[in-house]
Amino acid sequence: MRPAAERETAGTLPGSANVLVPMTSRNPDPKPGRWILPLIIVGMVGFTYFFVQQLPETQAEETTTTASTTTTSTSNGDGETTTTVAAAVPAEVQAYVDKMTESKAELAGIEADLLDVNSQQDAQPRLIEYQDALAGFRDVEERSSVFADGVEIAAPPSGYETLATIHADLATAAGKIRASARDARVGFEGPSAQPRRDAVAAFQAASVEFNTAHNALVAAAAETAGT
Repeated sequence: MRPAAERETAGTLPGSANVLVPMTSRNPDPKPGRWILPLIIVGMVGFTYFFVQQLPETQAEETTTTASTTTTSTSNGDGETTTTVAAAVPAEVQAYVDKMTESKAELAGIEADLLDVNSQQDAQPRLIEYQDALAGFRDVEERSSVFADGVEIAAPPSGYETLATIHADLATAAGKIRASARDARVGFEGPSAQPRRDAVAAFQAASVEFNTAHNALVAAAAETAGT
């Protein structure tokens, strides 16, 4: 065994006790290959992003509507454009149809109330008091009169003979609705229930007549497109 003094000075340069002899350097990363796969993945992601950015954008469908035409243009990524022009219903015709559609909805509400009060009156035992039933029939009568007046004064635009003919049918049905609503109230106040029931049935028949005419109106209005 070497003396202690020799062991203490081992590994130093001669004449310089405080300078260590440089040892062989070690690799700080024992597995340098583990970084290759992440670098490949990052490169693929970057390439994919660049490739997608170079693709042409697809333009959304654009629709422009005017009082006379509807124009639809569709563009694809190749720059090709397809344009379709469809004629629209004249504004004055559409306004008239919208008015009649509102009247149709109004009629549906009146009819529902009439059938409700009438069914309560006919129930056994009766489900409604006399004064409440009378108020219900009077309300239906008043609203039916307002409804019919509105239909009669809402004349279609001039120059459309078919619409004028259909409007006459609508006005006729509205007049029947007004009359049958009045008859239902009068029948309720009378000694027998049958006149009231007949009037309610007449109201329903006139309502069907009005709705049929309205359907014909919508179809005829569509044929005015482009005129």
